Amino acid sequence: MELRWMRTFVAVAAELNYGRAAQRLHLTQPAVSQQIRQLERDIGVELIDRSARAVRLTASGEGFLPLCHETLDMADRAMRAALNAGSVDRGLVRVGFAGALSTAAVASLARTVREKHPGIELRITASHSSAGIMDLLQADGLDIGFTGMQRSVPGISTRLIGSDRMGLVVASDHPLAGEKKVALARFAEEPFVLTDLHAGLQLREEAIEACVDAGFRPRVVQEAPDTLTVMALVAAGIGATVAPTRFTGEASGALSFLELTDVDRRLNTVVAWRSTQAFGALGRVLEIAENIMPSPHSH
Repeated sequence: MELRWMRTFVAVAAELNYGRAAQRLHLTQPAVSQQIRQLERDIGVELIDRSARAVRLTASGEGFLPLCHETLDMADRAMRAALNAGSVDRGLVRVGFAGALSTAAVASLARTVREKHPGIELRITASHSSAGIMDLLQADGLDIGFTGMQRSVPGISTRLIGSDRMGLVVASDHPLAGEKKVALARFAEEPFVLTDLHAGLQLREEAIEACVDAGFRPRVVQEAPDTLTVMALVAAGIGATVAPTRFTGEASGALSFLELTDVDRRLNTVVAWRSTQAFGALGRVLEIAENIMPSPHSH
């Protein structure tokens, strides 16, 4: 039984469509069908029910799938262990990130690692939430994570790499858009746009806490799944939001960023890593991260 056949079966089971599975695996559809038949011949049972109009697993396929996932995961872990046991300039490091501020950090790290240590492969994963990054680190799903969440987790070390002061963001045609500074308390009765609670982004918590510091709970009129959408809604005049200036991004011409005179809140970005399972390539990547992203207090 070949691992590539198992990977193909997992893709078909996930997509329940041969065409989409083929695209996912960068194979032709006939090649996917052939590998599934080879796997079935090797095992001696049918894994895909071909009598149904839609693709679905047989009882044998359903029973095989969980252990198939385990086998492939074990194979990946074995490959990673072999790669990472050698030179510090070779290995596979799994990197995850959440939040817009972390995106730039990961891009900078990946570029530098590729230039200086081409033998180190970074496998990069995006998460919808900061909590998701910490959970993946705990579960050995990641080696390094960039996140806005600083919580004490056994076996996980963290280092601050960014601290951005929060300000008020309004549409460029807002009556106060021309002011450079403003008291957040003046917006107690104004509508606000925030990221959705289920998005799990640290920005939402910091924005609410900033308003609480100013003496009120924000009146949230609309929520969005990400910061880009939040800024688009603010630019459209739906409401104001609290965010670091860097979040204004491409819509900056339609937005105005005001410093806060009555609240001092910051959105932090940290790099977190598994300190209990260190290996050479991980250490090398962490060194690079420290060189290009020093902690703010080290300046």
